[in-house]
Amino acid sequence: MENVDNLTTNLKECSEEVHINVVESLIYCMSEELSALANDTYTVCIYRVSEKYRKSKEEAYTPRVVSVGPLHHGKNHLQAMEAYKLRYLQSFIGKFGITIDKLIKYAEKMEASVRGCYEDTSHFKSKEFFKMIVLDGIFVVQLFIKNLIQLREPGDLLFENQWMASDLMHDMLLLENQLPLNFIMGLFEFVDGSRVQQKSFCELSLDYFKGVGNTKRLKMLDAYERSRHLVEFLVILHRPSNRKKDMSRNGRFEYNRSASELQAAGVRFDNKQTGDIFDVSFESGMLKLPQLTVNDKTETFFRNVIAFEQCGHYEKHITSYIIFMDSLINTAEDVKLLVKHGVIDNLLGENQLVANLFNNLYKEVVEEQKDFYFAEICNALDEYSKDYIHKWKSRWFKWNLILKNEYFSNPWSMVAFIAATAVILLTIVQTVCSILQV
Repeated sequence: MENVDNLTTNLKECSEEVHINVVESLIYCMSEELSALANDTYTVCIYRVSEKYRKSKEEAYTPRVVSVGPLHHGKNHLQAMEAYKLRYLQSFIGKFGITIDKLIKYAEKMEASVRGCYEDTSHFKSKEFFKMIVLDGIFVVQLFIKNLIQLREPGDLLFENQWMASDLMHDMLLLENQLPLNFIMGLFEFVDGSRVQQKSFCELSLDYFKGVGNTKRLKMLDAYERSRHLVEFLVILHRPSNRKKDMSRNGRFEYNRSASELQAAGVRFDNKQTGDIFDVSFESGMLKLPQLTVNDKTETFFRNVIAFEQCGHYEKHITSYIIFMDSLINTAEDVKLLVKHGVIDNLLGENQLVANLFNNLYKEVVEEQKDFYFAEICNALDEYSKDYIHKWKSRWFKWNLILKNEYFSNPWSMVAFIAATAVILLTIVQTVCSILQV
C-alpha cells in the first residue's frame, strides 16, 4: 500500500513538473513573439499590398527573381538568387576589407529598428533574421554600386543579361520587397568612398532608378533625409514642388473629359519643360503638361506607389496624377494626341498599350475633392468646355465619333451608307420631278 502511495505521489510531482515546464515554455515563446512585434505601429512603413489591389494584377506586386526583406523571404521561385547574394557579400568583403563579424554586429545593433518597420516578423529567429538582412542589404548596396559600369566585374550576369536586369529593376520597385533605408545606408558607410568615385548612396540610387517615372529630370533635394525605404524615396522625389491647399468644397470629385474631347472643345495642348509631373497649367485655352516617359517600368512603379499611398499614411499625390491621366486617356487616339504634343514619350510602342496601362492602373476615378491635387485644373477645364461655343464643338465631336464608330467602322459600312444616301436622294429627285410634271 505504501508503494502505491509513493508511486501516486511521484506521478503527481512529475505531472506538476511537466505542467510547470509547459507554462514556462509558453511564456518564453509568447514573450519572444511579443518582443518581435513593432514597438510602435507608427514605425511600420513596409506593408503588404491589400488584396483589393493585388487581385487586379498579382504579378505587379510580386518579386520575379530576388527577395529583399522578410515578406517574400524563402519562396521557392526566388531561391536561385540566394547564391548571387553570397557572391556579392564575398565580393563586398574582399573589395572593401570588411570582416563578416562587423556586419553581423551591425545587424544585431539594428535588429529592433529593422523589425519595427514590418507588421510582424515574429516567426524569424534572431540568427535567421541577421543573416537575411545582411545578405539582402549588401545585395542592394552592391547592385547600386555595380550599376556603374567601371565598378562591375566582367560577365556579371545580373547586368549582362537584359532580361535579368529588367526583372531586378521590377523587384526593386516593389513595396513588399524593401529593407529600411537607414539600415542599407548604414551598410554603405562601410564602403571606401574613393572606390565608388566619392558618390553617395543617394546619387547611386538616382542613377539606378533614372529610367523610372521622371527620375532623370528631377533633383534630389531632401528625398533621402525623409525616406524610410526606396519606394518612399521615389514618392518624395516625384512629389509636387508646390503644395496646394485643400479645396474648399467637400464631397466626391469626378472628371472624365478625354484629351480628344478637350481638343474638340477648343483646348490646345503643349509640353512643359519641367520634370515635375504636377506642374500642370491651363490658361487661355492652353493645357500644358510636363512630359512623362512611359516604358516597361512605368506600370510597376505607379502600381506600387499607389499601393503605398493607399495605406493611409501619405498624401495621395501620385494617385491624383494617375486619376488625372486616366481621365485624359480613353483610347489610343488620346495617346496619339498627347504623344504628338510631347506630353507622353511612348517607349512601349503601340499607343493602345499606353491607353490600357492608364485605364487599368486605378479603376476608381472618383476621389475626395479635398484630396485630389488636380481638382482646380479639372474645374477650369470643365468650365471652359461648358462655354456655349466650346460645348457645341464638343457635341459635334461626339456625334462625329458616333458616326465614325457606328457607320464608318469599316469600308463596307461606308459603302452601304453612301448607297443608302444615294437611293434616298434619287427617290426625292424622282418625287419632285413627278410633282412638277403634274
